[in-house]
Amino acid sequence: MENLEFIKNSALWAAYGDALGFLTELADEKGLAWRAGTNRVEKTIPWRRRIGGRFGIFVELPAGCYSDDTQLRLATCRSIRGDGKFDVEAFSKVELPVWLSYSLGAGRGTKSAAMALSRRDVTWTSNFFQGKESRYIDSGGNGAAMRIQPHVWASKDFSNPSTFLPDVIRNAICTHGHPRGILGAVFHALCLAYSLERRNVPGPNEWIEFVKQFHFLDDFVHSDKELSDFWLPAWERYSGHTFSDVINNTVEECLCDFKLIEQLLPMNNDSLGDQYTRILRDLGGMSQEHRGSGTKTAIFASLLAWLYGRNPITAVLISANLFGSDTDTITSMAGAIIGSITREIPPGDIRDIAYIEDEALRLSSIGQGKSTKSFTYPDLLKWNAPSTQSNFVGMVNGRLAVSGLGYAKAVGTPYFEKGKDGNIWEWLQLEFGQHILAKRRSQHFNIPITNLPLTHSDLKLSNVKDKSGQEIQKPLFDYVNEKKSNALASKKHISINEAIKQVIGSGFNPTIIGRLLLELSDRDNGIEHAIGFSAIVAKLRKSKTGKSD
Repeated sequence: MENLEFIKNSALWAAYGDALGFLTELADEKGLAWRAGTNRVEKTIPWRRRIGGRFGIFVELPAGCYSDDTQLRLATCRSIRGDGKFDVEAFSKVELPVWLSYSLGAGRGTKSAAMALSRRDVTWTSNFFQGKESRYIDSGGNGAAMRIQPHVWASKDFSNPSTFLPDVIRNAICTHGHPRGILGAVFHALCLAYSLERRNVPGPNEWIEFVKQFHFLDDFVHSDKELSDFWLPAWERYSGHTFSDVINNTVEECLCDFKLIEQLLPMNNDSLGDQYTRILRDLGGMSQEHRGSGTKTAIFASLLAWLYGRNPITAVLISANLFGSDTDTITSMAGAIIGSITREIPPGDIRDIAYIEDEALRLSSIGQGKSTKSFTYPDLLKWNAPSTQSNFVGMVNGRLAVSGLGYAKAVGTPYFEKGKDGNIWEWLQLEFGQHILAKRRSQHFNIPITNLPLTHSDLKLSNVKDKSGQEIQKPLFDYVNEKKSNALASKKHISINEAIKQVIGSGFNPTIIGRLLLELSDRDNGIEHAIGFSAIVAKLRKSKTGKSD
């Protein structure tokens, strides 16, 4: 029962640290004065921010308003079902695309990944996006590490990494392809689990041991069928390196950072906060090149928690007021660790505190082996991610709703964009308690009811047959989910024509072609299906490139 309090405090301090750091993110003293009327953050307060890009509008943010760190952390919470299973399909295909409609302070890499996942032909194991400003295999930022705490909170054994690291890795791979991004999440998860188990923040000696466990990533990727068959070959082809070699390079980078920290720590004459500031600056935490790195951010958060963890408010204020650093993410991740060892609660406002507490306690119950409620997602076989940001919010049966998340109500004053067809930005409160600032059309717009979570009527008992042919009763939602999972995992019922459409839609993506070839070959008469599919793909490819036999 004691874990309940510390997991709850871990969630609250993470959100509080995020809200403090969000105030100062990418600002200096002058910028903070404009945003909030002060040159230093002491607590969460109301402030204003421009949203919607360079020519966007200014909105008022309430005290305790959090950024993408906590938004994605809550999305991860919802994706963990009542039995403890992480629904990576729902997270990647619903939560991440929907998050684009209400994201605050989002990083470039995570946004690019979420946009790619909104396409029907892209899965969490084939999200190898390539844009002008970012590529999946280069995505090594902290957008994954900031959100993976729920996997640790739901763990049944903090001392056994195999109970939480597989889901941490799956979560990270949805958006981040460089080991820095994935291993930053792994390092942070190990630090948080250690703190929850021992009620003590791990220090430099433990960090070295955690880095030695980084090879768990390599072992897991090679042993997991989805990753080893589809993701890993594509990753190595796109990157031109072996995954193992890049992991080894990342391990060496972290060990070098630890050596530098060890050299800088003896400076006992530094005033409060100076040690952390000096180390962060010398390790590149205030440089354009390294600020936001997944591994470095995880190290900085652990350093902050280790130096000042017994004085939580001091720790988060030092980090939040260090202009030029990644204030919101470092402070949020440090807050998650610090909260796991303290009975003290944050002293200021936190938006959606009741919902955050509820999710933390639900995950803690899962860790104790109790079955809890699950968030009900739309049927993924009927789900379609909207094509534009303003299309996620609309009307269903005369009620305001958000695709993927359910019904909502408008709260507060709406903000109107300029122009004849300007959209509306408006605070919405979802039925489960979370507030989001979302963009919607100014004109009436209907969204399909199939984009809403399954209702209670979908959860009624249904007669189905087990493997032996016996008729049994089970919740219809579970039955639908089983059909959804089977279809997504094996695609045994896909026709060759449907497979060809996916290939064309993917731009002849080799990963998609390989996955579909294996799926077709697993069917009855699989050889004939595979041969026919291959022949059509080859002919279409030749006609596309203008080559002939």
